[in-house]
Amino acid sequence: MKLIFNYIDLLTPNHIKQYASSNNIYVSDDECYLLCDFIKNNYKELLVDESVLLKLKPKVRNSLYSEIVNLYQKNKARF
Repeated sequence: MKLIFNYIDLLTPNHIKQYASSNNIYVSDDECYLLCDFIKNNYKELLVDESVLLKLKPKVRNSLYSEIVNLYQKNKARF
């Protein structure tokens, strides 16, 4: 977890776009900026509680929100 704390400030919208693309998810440039800011501002809560994603729901497309939740759950189970 310390690794995340050390590198969260280095996260960029480009990282979001690349990660989404590697998972066959289309994310617009505006969505990349929004997601990057969301992660940077909520990463501590994201590490422990999926419900923080509800803050994101009204800000993104429904299909993108579903894909984010699925990725969150898949990756949370892995780690």
